[in-house]
Amino acid sequence: MVPLWPQLRDVLHAYLNVRTAAMVLHDAPASALLFPSFRTGLAGQLMEVRKIFDRVAVRAGWQAGDIRSRALRHSYCASRLQTLDAGAPVSLFTVAREMGHGGDSLVRRIYGHLGDVHHRAAAVEYRVEQHAAVLGDRLTALRPADSRILP
Repeated sequence: MVPLWPQLRDVLHAYLNVRTAAMVLHDAPASALLFPSFRTGLAGQLMEVRKIFDRVAVRAGWQAGDIRSRALRHSYCASRLQTLDAGAPVSLFTVAREMGHGGDSLVRRIYGHLGDVHHRAAAVEYRVEQHAAVLGDRLTALRPADSRILP
């Protein structure tokens, strides 16, 4: 179980408001899935995410294959290790359990150096503004073509 961090809660809340309004506007049936197919609007099990990642990567100026789900796990783990738990740095074991590991050895081996990070936050956050200079026009390219789907 992974906490629903405030930033993610805000993003999902905005997404659900826009999605609900679009379904009402278009008299579309409600889906049981949080992220139904954007093409059909119908519920269906997501089987292959690599193609989706490739489309996003290409749209943002990277090559197909540059973004994979593993990068998301690494980003989360690194960010989570820089958070506080009850006012103290979060333990490696807590993060390992959130990642689905039985122990903390993998997290310790790969991310052990993050224990020396002095910046700590109460929650995991990803602030795009901090990376605007590096990402440049890639951020603009990722704006949704259909603003009814995503805010």
